Amino acid sequence: MKLLLLILDGAGLAEADAGNAVTAGTMPTLFHAISKYGCATLAASGPAVGLDDGQTGNSEVGHLTIGAGHVIPSTLARIQTAFANGSWARNPTWDAALLGPRLHVVGLLSDAGVHGHWRTLIQAATLARRKSTLEIIVHPVLDGVDSQAGTAPRLLEQLRSELAHISAARLGLVIGRKWFCDRSGNLELTRTFVESLGAGGKLPLFTDDALARHVAKESEATFPPNLIEDETRPRPGETILIAQHRADRAVQVARMLAQRYNVFSLIDLDPMIPATRIFFPTEPLSECLALELRDRNIESVRIAEACKFPHVTRFFDGLNERLPSEAICIESLPEAALAEHPEMSIDRLEREVEAAMRVASNRLAVVNIANLDQVGHLGRYDLAVQAAAHVDAALSQILRVCHDENWTVLITSDHGNADRMIDSAGRPFGSHTERPVPLVAVPAAGVGLRWRQRTGSLANIAPSMLAALDLPIPGYMDASLLERTG
Repeated sequence: MKLLLLILDGAGLAEADAGNAVTAGTMPTLFHAISKYGCATLAASGPAVGLDDGQTGNSEVGHLTIGAGHVIPSTLARIQTAFANGSWARNPTWDAALLGPRLHVVGLLSDAGVHGHWRTLIQAATLARRKSTLEIIVHPVLDGVDSQAGTAPRLLEQLRSELAHISAARLGLVIGRKWFCDRSGNLELTRTFVESLGAGGKLPLFTDDALARHVAKESEATFPPNLIEDETRPRPGETILIAQHRADRAVQVARMLAQRYNVFSLIDLDPMIPATRIFFPTEPLSECLALELRDRNIESVRIAEACKFPHVTRFFDGLNERLPSEAICIESLPEAALAEHPEMSIDRLEREVEAAMRVASNRLAVVNIANLDQVGHLGRYDLAVQAAAHVDAALSQILRVCHDENWTVLITSDHGNADRMIDSAGRPFGSHTERPVPLVAVPAAGVGLRWRQRTGSLANIAPSMLAALDLPIPGYMDASLLERTG
């Protein structure tokens, strides 16, 4: 049997309403498959994927959970636990990080927890104060993408309030994530952040009114660099702690900062930051689907656009490196071009998938289609509808080829996004949603599949894949939602 796992990134399940771009009207192929073959609804947020209650899922934890087949505490959860039980405070990395004369903490001011969290900024400053008398300067990067646009004033006030309880701690640079979170290779954006943080000319002094005026017109993600206080910029040789818990959108800035400062990080970001400066180094899983496949000599094909490629490789593989698979990475458009091209690179991705389906020796493929998530982050319903049309057209063609080549297809998602493009107050919404995602099984000719149950979580996908392949399910995995009947 041949099996394709097709991940429609950002496709949550919800009632059809004015802000939902994932409906039977916008994606008829998907919903026809749901009607014909049935559908399980999978939790993709909160404890079901190793996150806190109420925390929305994201691509990193989504693909990690899909590939693990069981719940893995997220990196954010690891950090929170380490703060609570004292192991972060006891981490010997602090000895070098607090040599002074000042510590600068840089990270995303977000309550979504996708790439960073405002609590982590406070926790890092709190521990640094407990262990030293250094001056601590926090430089918040405003979100407005993972966190709902317009929430920055509230989050900044929350950060101020918490920092007031930490002696010799103050705020420095305030800037939107546009210049901090680029992962497209646009070094001019990254350089703007680094120069603004350092000595790159005089900056306006921050005011709450300036931020309020900005978010009244557009997302805080584009808020220009402002200083809350003078003399807070890092000097050459001072220490910077990058307080992100997900790597992809912090790599460029980490690499550039490391050329000027002593950079420490919570997680592995770039070889320029040595392992001795990492508080929470990567811990590959010892139990996951990719290792089960390796032990059975089953190679797989992985296909995704560059913006999601690590998710179908590194994260799906449980953070293990160099496992046997054929990896096809499709070049992504710059994020600035998405509003003009909601189709992204889906035509090329579709061609690569079709070609892989026609290779007789291929037995398993994992594919991510990124449009509903990447375009969904723009917070424009009209563009999300266009993205949905492109994804659904590609889905139709891929299902046709899979039918011709006798592949079974499991269709799912990693988290919601395009299912809510307008919030309850009628404002644009471009963040992930807490909604469940579908799992649809489209069997190949002669393959019998039956639902064992219709509810679960992303952790049920890997065992369901093994069941569809008629392979044994290891005891550490959650239960399969499917069973073979022929």
